[in-house]
Amino acid sequence: MQWLLILGGTAFPAMLSLLDCWNRSETEFEGGAEDRRAWIRWLAIAVPASWIGVGLGIVLGYYYAVVKRNPPA
Repeated sequence: MQWLLILGGTAFPAMLSLLDCWNRSETEFEGGAEDRRAWIRWLAIAVPASWIGVGLGIVLGYYYAVVKRNPPA
């Protein structure tokens, strides 16, 4: 049971980041629609890779490149 909590807890931020990326418009990405598609692919890789720790690095990269760049109004 503890392993399920650990796996779910590490995959949760990656899944939320993927959902956030999916719902953002192309104008919020520096490279437009191409950049959005690239981030969606990277975050889709991050969900299973988060279990070994690599995916969390991708999520942090997404945070600093997209989320922090576009603060709420």
